Amino acid sequence: MNATLPSLIRRPRDVVYESLKRQIMINDLRPESALTELGMAREHGCSQGTIREALFRLQEDGLVTRSGHRGTMVTRLDPEEAEEILALRRRIELRGALRAVQHVDSANLERLQAIQTDMDAAAAAGDEYALIALDMAFHLTIFRLSGLDALEQILTRCTLHSHRSKLWAPGHRRPLVETAARHRELFALLEARDGGGLSRAIAEHIDTIVLRDGEA
Repeated sequence: MNATLPSLIRRPRDVVYESLKRQIMINDLRPESALTELGMAREHGCSQGTIREALFRLQEDGLVTRSGHRGTMVTRLDPEEAEEILALRRRIELRGALRAVQHVDSANLERLQAIQTDMDAAAAAGDEYALIALDMAFHLTIFRLSGLDALEQILTRCTLHSHRSKLWAPGHRRPLVETAARHRELFALLEARDGGGLSRAIAEHIDTIVLRDGEA
């Protein structure tokens, strides 16, 4: 799978960043947990400077908050804020879908097929974090075709937080293989250059990110 580069060829600060990001996303580091540079440096066997760089990147992601007197804490999860983030993500992706179909080519479709293959493999392996990373890559690959470059960073952050909130949602139970398979319809509509259909499918996709007990 190509969600991340092998650790052996990555810089220590990138390895630490990905490790902490993963712990936050899958809730090994719980909301409002305090993080200390010294403690994490000992845990990861690296310098405090490396930890500091990772924390700055996590702050840009909105996954930690840093302040002089309180130190660094994992960002809390707020249901109302999560709804606003999801609504913003929905609006941006729908606008992008209508434009994306005008610019799709065979190279984009091949990339999406490769991501889908990796998603299926991650789901089969039960690797939820890898599936999250690949899901984001899939959606962003489509969005980048829209040319709405100034919105990409906003969408990336919204998508990251919608995944994090999903993992905390009470009753969420969709199997990983179904999560991966849900992207096939999006691919087919993009391949058909059906902007209206893709927009509607993405709306449904986002509206049903969380599947609760008793729902189809």
